[in-house]
Amino acid sequence: MLVREALAMRYWVNVPVQVTGYEGELGDNIDLVVQQLAKLETCNGALLDYSADSDATDDSAEFAVTVEASSVEEALSTGLSCIRSAIHATGAATHGWDDTHVGDAVVIYQADADESVEVRPLVSA
Repeated sequence: MLVREALAMRYWVNVPVQVTGYEGELGDNIDLVVQQLAKLETCNGALLDYSADSDATDDSAEFAVTVEASSVEEALSTGLSCIRSAIHATGAATHGWDDTHVGDAVVIYQADADESVEVRPLVSA
């Protein structure tokens, strides 16, 4: 019996969030998450790259990661896991991504509706 291993591809995963409960500048809070993504990149072979953007006028941010995965579903799972792990490592919460209750003094990154999460395969040059 011949078993084929799924070929890994690179995918871009983009997650827009609303940020509440933060102190100081929004960009400083986003930088903390980016620092954690940098740490994850060194120990997670599937995480290949990352970026973040924020807009203080509406307290929104977007986190994007490039991951290696064998399917769109795996890319989504890996991408969300990396972003959530980075957010949690800063001491913040991901309200709306799980059922965890958070206190008032915690920065909350709330994911927009699932429809706004984007996953795209990247084409090799």
